[in-house]
Amino acid sequence: MPQSMNPARNGPSHVPGGRAPSEHPIGTPSHPRLVLSTDMDGTLLFDGRVCDVDVRALARWRQAGHLVVMNTGRSNTALACGVDGTGIVYDYAVLYTGAVLLDASGRVLAARSLPDGLVDEVLEVLSEEDPITIFCTTTAGDLRLRHTQEHATALLPAFTDATTAELAGRAVIGIPLHLADPAAAERIQATVAERWGADLEGVRNQDFVDLVPAGVSKGTGLTELVGMLTGPGGAHEGESLRTIAVGDSWNDMSMHAVADVAVAMAGAPDDVVAGCDVTTPSVAALVDWHLAYEATGELPYRTADGRNTWPLGAV
Repeated sequence: MPQSMNPARNGPSHVPGGRAPSEHPIGTPSHPRLVLSTDMDGTLLFDGRVCDVDVRALARWRQAGHLVVMNTGRSNTALACGVDGTGIVYDYAVLYTGAVLLDASGRVLAARSLPDGLVDEVLEVLSEEDPITIFCTTTAGDLRLRHTQEHATALLPAFTDATTAELAGRAVIGIPLHLADPAAAERIQATVAERWGADLEGVRNQDFVDLVPAGVSKGTGLTELVGMLTGPGGAHEGESLRTIAVGDSWNDMSMHAVADVAVAMAGAPDDVVAGCDVTTPSVAALVDWHLAYEATGELPYRTADGRNTWPLGAV
């Protein structure tokens, strides 16, 4: 895992005291605008539902002047399926495990795609895995190229069964693999690295391995987005943005590594938790603790000597 840019994971952190940050204009070094980079599945979305408590918390977060970034392996189509009707409002999205950046209107801010013809090679080789479901994601919709499993997945609910011939003229962003046997993930990642390492990255997420353009990740996507927002002509040009990343799985580790504050969902794998500052029982709890910090000027989950004081059982 890359060296963290967050001093709290490299040594004890300082807990600010004195005047509360809310006494200073938001976006200044003494009161930075916060960017909540949140995973979706297993973090906000459980069994196809988003808890109303989390929806209301995200609304409070934005009302306080902070930003919500959906940072997910989902495509834009799958993201819409997940958030439509939930009441969630976000400012930006890092999609396809970091390959595509969108604003709230759905406008593409940046995108990376796979080389032409690569999907055919991947399909030929990985079709030997059985059972497996092989998807192909584009900004114009999701396709299912092979399906030999008994059950479908809720993570890519809106797709069209297709062949690679129907990809003509489309920019392919990623190749999500839904695995019946999660133990196959390491074997597939090794195959991808050996055969297509110059072009593809295999990123694991529970029972998926997402094949995305080499060099992209949730972390690179978040870093690129913040740079665009604060750079010349950006929506927050010259501002001080502080990032908080929350997620539950291995594909979240890259955004945890680059965030100022890294948060794992309770129940995340041990190696995911090990790379974070703290765990949280919910996104709502995380939001409320940080909004409380704005009111008091005291970090609620870390003492001056770096000890974790977060009450894990709190909601």
